[in-house]
Parts: sequence; structure tokens; C-alpha cells
Amino acid sequence: MLLNRDDWYDTSRDLDWTFTYVEASDAFPARWSGVGAESADAWQAWDEPFRVSYRDYVRIQREKESGVKAVRSAMMRAGVYEKLDAGHVAASHLHMGTTCMVEQMAVTMQSRFCRFAPSPRWRNLGVFGMLDETRHAQLDLLFSHDLLKFDPRFDWAQKAFHTNEWGVLAVKNFFDDIMLSADCVEASLAASLTVEHGFTNIQFVALAADAMAAGDVNWSNLLSSIQTDEARHAQVGFPTLAVLMETDPARAQTSLDVAFWRSTRLFQVLTGPAMDYYTPLDQRKMSFKEFMLEWIVNHHERILEDYGLKKPWYWDQFMHSLENGHHALHIGTWYWRPTLFWKPNAGVSKDEREWLREKYPTWEELRPAEWCTDPGERVALT
Repeated sequence: MLLNRDDWYDTSRDLDWTFTYVEASDAFPARWSGVGAESADAWQAWDEPFRVSYRDYVRIQREKESGVKAVRSAMMRAGVYEKLDAGHVAASHLHMGTTCMVEQMAVTMQSRFCRFAPSPRWRNLGVFGMLDETRHAQLDLLFSHDLLKFDPRFDWAQKAFHTNEWGVLAVKNFFDDIMLSADCVEASLAASLTVEHGFTNIQFVALAADAMAAGDVNWSNLLSSIQTDEARHAQVGFPTLAVLMETDPARAQTSLDVAFWRSTRLFQVLTGPAMDYYTPLDQRKMSFKEFMLEWIVNHHERILEDYGLKKPWYWDQFMHSLENGHHALHIGTWYWRPTLFWKPNAGVSKDEREWLREKYPTWEELRPAEWCTDPGERVALT
């Protein structure tokens, strides 16, 4: 008789052993595991929120792959890309060029979880995370390759991180620190809890909805397929934070403070302009500030409160930056657009300016004067 999964799952995920030929500290060096002053016993309480067997994982992923393949084939025949708004196209160039190799970097991070995480349960979950991220990178490359015949800029999905393009270097520097160079504990707080759970998980839902509204069914399908994986392994950070709050809360506070600020600055470049300038006006559901306040700020405040942490020391500055930070960064990318691999969309027609004034009362005081020399015309893409 076959056992139910719950009858054997705990035994299968808790496989561990006692070392006899080497010390445990040699097999799991602190440099990579991240285990500090807290004892190894503390990590036995680590427990993942998702319970999935390898058989179930393969079945679900196979269904996702079949769905992605079907939509991809249909949309390529329909010639959707040629009908898209230029602003939406710019957002897709920016996304593919800056995130594809991040997915590949996440494979290395998850591989480190598989080998060096301080809990066998965590190491077991790292296997699924590693397979997830491999799939995400391959999907981004595949979809970008499909679009090369329409626009050579999609080649940046593969080559961006091998160049000195200044916008990409900022992205690469951040993820080098939190994925490739960080230990398991720091990576789970910075990448899994802050970036994936706090920012990209919700953002991918919003981006997928915007892409669907813009008529880009293919990209919406890609983002949705990736997001369903992100929602699972993004949860790794919560049990890690719970252990640290029992053993080293000061470390947890510092790690989250640093990761949240750096994530914010990054998404002010990647997401802010895409929402407030690149997305066609009739398809904008909310402003970047509204999105941040509803989905990021409230969410992060709730996490801090639930775990007994304080708001970061820079919180007031962060809240102020929601009014003007991404506008300033958009101005910077616009002035330096000849150096970029995507075409920034000015997004300042008469109606768009009215929308920006409504969402950001100080926008008129900050915008460059030459953007509004002809109130009736949208600034041309050059």
C-alpha cells in the first residue's frame, strides 16, 4: 500500500548525518553557511512553508511548460510584437536585459543553499529553487531569441552582464553582492525575503497584468509562469528570519535595512519609469508611488512589526524618495539615452503631464523645461 505524502515527507526532507572524518565546521564553513554565534541546534527549527515532493514538482512544472509552449507558438504566429506601443517595447527591452542573467546568478545562490544551508530542510528546498531559477533563465533567453528577428536589442538578454554598460553594472553589482558573494543566511534575507518576496513577486504579477493589457500576451505568459515559482521559493527568508530573531536580531535588522534600501534604489530605475513613463497612458492602473505604498511599504512594515524589528533609520528619506526619486532617475536615463541599450520613452505629452501632476503634486516643479516646449506633442524618441 502506498503511503500518503504526509506520512513520509518529514523523514525524507530531514535526511542528515553525523560527521566522523571531518568536523561539521569544515563541511559547512561559516563563510558559506552563514551560521554565526547561534548554535547549529537553532537551525533545526527552520521549517519551509511549502511542502512539495519531487514527483509533484515535476508534474506541476511540466504543466507550466506545456502552457508556456502553447501560448508562445500561437503568439509568434499572430505577429503581436509589431503592434505594441513603443513605450511597452522599451520596458520589455529593459526587463530582459537586466533580469535574464540575474536568474542565472540565482541558480548559483540556490546551489549554495543545496550544499551549505544550515538545515537539511532548507537544503532540500534549495534543489527545487535551483531548478526554478534554471528554468527562468532559459525561458528569458528563449523568448528573447524569438524576438531577435524583430529587434536586435533583445540580444542584451544574453550579453548585458558581459559589458560595461553603466545601467547594467548597477544591477550586476547589487546581485553579485546578495547572490554570488553572500552566505546562505544573508542571501535568504536579501534575495529571498527582500527582493523576491518583497519586490519582484508582486511586481511580476503587476507586470504580467500590464503586458496583457498592452496586448503582449507572450510576455504576460512568461512573467506569470516565472512568478508562480518565485512565490514558492521566495518564502525561504521567513524561517531564516525567525531563527535569527531568536539568536541574533541585530544581524537581522542590519541585513534587512541594507537590502531594502539597495532594492528600492534599483527598482526606482527599473520599475518607476516603466510604470509612470513607458506604459501607455490608457493602460496605467496605478502610479509607481501608489504601487510602492500599497504593495511594498505596507507589506514591509507588516513584516517588521510581526517580527519585532524597527523601521530602517532612513525610513523618512525613503518615503520622501517615493515622490521624486524615480523621476530624477528617469531624467538621468533620458539625458544619457545614447548610452543605453533600450529607448527610454519620455512619456510627457499634455495628457501624460496632467496624469503626472495628479499623482505627484511636485512633479511640475522638478521636470526639465525642454520636455514641455510644445504642450501638444509627445517628445519624439531619438
